[in-house]
Amino acid sequence: MIKLHTHIIGNTEIEPLNFCGKTIGWMLHSKDGMFTPPVAMQPIEGEHNLNTCEGCNKQLTELSKQFTLWIEGKHKVGAKPFPYCCKWHEQLLNVKEFNRAYFNGVPEMSAKKVVYTNQLIINKHNTENWYKVITDYIEITVESFGQMPTGCGAPVFLSDYLIYVTDLLNRNKEIQAEKKSRLLEFLNTYQTPNESPKTDFNILLSTYQKWLKEFPFELNSYFGNLKQHFEKQLPILNGKPEVNIYSGMAKAKMHTKSSLIEALINLNKELLSKINVRELVEKGIISDLNKHRFELESESLRIATSQITKDFSKSELQYIKALKKWLNLHKEYFKEIAPLLKALPPQQTETKTEQETIEMKPVLKPEAVQMVFDILKDFFSPEQQTELKQIIETGNKANKKLLFKGNGNRLTDTFKKLIEHDFITGCQKQDLINWIISNFTFTQQNKVKAFVYDTVEKTISRNYYPCKSPLIEIKSGQIQRIEQPRTKKYR
Repeated sequence: MIKLHTHIIGNTEIEPLNFCGKTIGWMLHSKDGMFTPPVAMQPIEGEHNLNTCEGCNKQLTELSKQFTLWIEGKHKVGAKPFPYCCKWHEQLLNVKEFNRAYFNGVPEMSAKKVVYTNQLIINKHNTENWYKVITDYIEITVESFGQMPTGCGAPVFLSDYLIYVTDLLNRNKEIQAEKKSRLLEFLNTYQTPNESPKTDFNILLSTYQKWLKEFPFELNSYFGNLKQHFEKQLPILNGKPEVNIYSGMAKAKMHTKSSLIEALINLNKELLSKINVRELVEKGIISDLNKHRFELESESLRIATSQITKDFSKSELQYIKALKKWLNLHKEYFKEIAPLLKALPPQQTETKTEQETIEMKPVLKPEAVQMVFDILKDFFSPEQQTELKQIIETGNKANKKLLFKGNGNRLTDTFKKLIEHDFITGCQKQDLINWIISNFTFTQQNKVKAFVYDTVEKTISRNYYPCKSPLIEIKSGQIQRIEQPRTKKYR
């Protein structure tokens, strides 16, 4: 619907992105920002439209006149034309990419954006997917106003657009109060100052890494190998990406430092709330009370020392204080129950030699399930295909091992690529290896063979047996089927 042309202003710098002591990527940065000239919008046709509505035409004429007077500096005594209108826009004269001709016709263009948006709201507020239809249009319209370089003010007429659309929405008596409230709330997000969305990527990584170091993952009786899982996560996105129905572009809002800390505080609470100490004791997972009390004391001292020696923001201190309180409660609990457990007859306490930890399941990302299933299904009998889809979607175990009718290396190579490109989440490679062995067999020279740990491990973890006839390749984040000579399908 729109085509924006963005210019990077000034000198650009390439900065490393560091996480857990390693450089994981590079980021292009310009302290002078970017310049994007405004572009026109097209209306979404509907029953109420500019061509037939006298009121809309009158409004378009009035707004165009008002905006023209402003950009020419004729709207009040002493005013100057754009870009001499204010000290911020005047800075555009120092930007070589700036051209005043980019803003010819902008008054009428901006007036039309107000009318087109109001027209869409009138036409679509009673449709099934009204909220996305309207808010996606507002989102792309806001983008159409362009972007100014750092220190050069706001995009021309963007604030006027938001003010007039909000006013027209408030005066519309045909829209239900609840719908109106949601749309006004959405519009308000563009008008309410908030923390800059251009948060330094490295700040987000260091904020997450700080939490990762402080959380007591070393208490293996409680958290098993969860630290390895969270070390692979980079939770920098605030919510899931959504595709704009007009531009076709997927967008996800990046966390600010404050919103990431809020998410970490909630994650902190979630992890701590899942621990059932009584069950761990009764099952014998915590059997050596003295050792466990020593571990609790050590973690408590470590976190208390961190609070003294490290710099934490006021928000970060919330999860530090929660961890200290949680550890103190558990120290007190084990201090109280130690003599009680010693007094119990031996048969009343259960022991286990193997430590139980939270089960880590290999789960395919939802968007990859159907693609992977379509590629794999023809290598399984029709009777097993339903269960195949269920286990790759949930990470659960099959009721009975599923037979892959082909070289086992082709199946393990597929899962290796999926986990290395983060299409499989929720587990480490070790968990994936055990899951494959538990759920699949394969055929070799017309005989059913079981997967052997050593062979699967060398394929998954060490690329010891590279696959000569792979089923998939992953390019630019997309799973692609590798076409092979036609094979028999199991019908």
